[in-house]
Amino acid sequence: MDQSSQMKVMAAGFRILRTDDQPSPRIKVKENGNYEWRTLEKFETKAARDRRFKELLLENKTIQD
Repeated sequence: MDQSSQMKVMAAGFRILRTDDQPSPRIKVKENGNYEWRTLEKFETKAARDRRFKELLLENKTIQD
């Protein structure tokens, strides 16, 4: 999804999540009012991160990048 499309989706009230491994396992988020990627949560393991990521994606206004 390009930047323009992301802005439209966020303006509609959605937040966008992505996983990252560097420098440690974490979940990053973009949401309305904060258009740059920021760290939402950090984790000790990739498995813990992936479990939490699946939980967050169950929310109605949360999507994956």
